[in-house]
Amino acid sequence: MHIEDLVFIITGGASGLGAQVVHSIIGKGGFVAIFDINKENSIALVNKYGDHVCYFPGPVDVCFESQVEEALSKTRSHFSNKVLAGAILCSGVLIAPSFIHGFGPENRLTSYRQFEHIVKINLLGAFCVAQKTSEILINNKPFNEDGEKGIIIILSSIVGLDGVIVGYGTSKAALAGLTLPLANELSPFGIRVMSIAPGPFDAPMAYNGLTDPIPALFPHRLGKPKELSDLVLQIIQMPMLNGSVIRMDGALRAKI
Repeated sequence: MHIEDLVFIITGGASGLGAQVVHSIIGKGGFVAIFDINKENSIALVNKYGDHVCYFPGPVDVCFESQVEEALSKTRSHFSNKVLAGAILCSGVLIAPSFIHGFGPENRLTSYRQFEHIVKINLLGAFCVAQKTSEILINNKPFNEDGEKGIIIILSSIVGLDGVIVGYGTSKAALAGLTLPLANELSPFGIRVMSIAPGPFDAPMAYNGLTDPIPALFPHRLGKPKELSDLVLQIIQMPMLNGSVIRMDGALRAKI
């Protein structure tokens, strides 16, 4: 599937890896709608590129169906002469806010409320946007001879694949586990689903709350946000990539 002249939803697009995806999609001639609660950063990106290519429908909490539906409706109205082609799901949180306490020694163990908060945003929020976007994509006219109508790309994490961090790791493992079933469900309608599981990247939200993130084995450094966004572009343009999780970690395995 091509990128030029098509519209893509970017959740978490106001900062970090999501913002880099915004830059890269626009750089390839695409259009983006930023679904994020961060109003200031989102508006800054709109001002940078102009609202004819970069749109912010207002703060969007992806956990609420009504907000996602309204944002999608505004996006389609704003880009009325363009086709919505997919969503790149980059939003998420690593830890619960400080007012939601854990339990056990020094409150270091994961409480139900912490687990609920993280899973609601990372898993249910991602599925909400994926599902609501897919409702629109299935009605697209095919973009190519394969009958492709759109794509959903999910950011998982090696933390989920390697079984580390109860709340965050479980939510990201669930996103990885969602990839193939969702691809199976949507493939008959020409919609692909792929996930990327990055290791530590040089972006604040990628390891917010962790100290001294461990670099990859080789290259022995943190990932560069543009490396991830380049992979997003490649996935969009490579039709045979469907239903899989791609690790992007330089051979690093997450450890406790």
